[in-house]
Amino acid sequence: MSAFDQSFTKTSSCFGICNEKGISKNAPHRQKLKLPHVLQDDGLTTADRQRKQEIDSLLSQALNELTFEERQEQQEMLHGVEATITEETNFVEASLQELDDHLTKIKRDTVYEVAEDMDPGYVGDRSFRVMFLRGNRYDAREAADQMIKFFELKHQLFGKG
Repeated sequence: MSAFDQSFTKTSSCFGICNEKGISKNAPHRQKLKLPHVLQDDGLTTADRQRKQEIDSLLSQALNELTFEERQEQQEMLHGVEATITEETNFVEASLQELDDHLTKIKRDTVYEVAEDMDPGYVGDRSFRVMFLRGNRYDAREAADQMIKFFELKHQLFGKG
């Protein structure tokens, strides 16, 4: 008998579902439950199963045709661990300048501008800005947009103060 065919008892104790052998004598409201079999019918028609198999076969074939490096790149992209960007000083400085330029264009009448007036040291801190650049893979426009959203959310949560 597999583990999925065993019966369990549901109790209202803090431990939830317990095996009958492990239930305390004072456990109230015992009821027998039968766990569903793992290999249940998936509700797909024969045509759907065949189509699913064809798609799986095409995907497998396409992946097998990739080189190891291409496959590795696709896996890293899928899991969000793409190759790191080398942070050379000139590259970071150019990205910071591009971020500043974009912020200058879009900050007018935003909460960002209010935050900048309140504490220019915090808003303009190099490490603070680099954090947004890194989070957006050095896309200065995306980083600037995210900074604006960050300050809008901060304003919504904590108010002006």
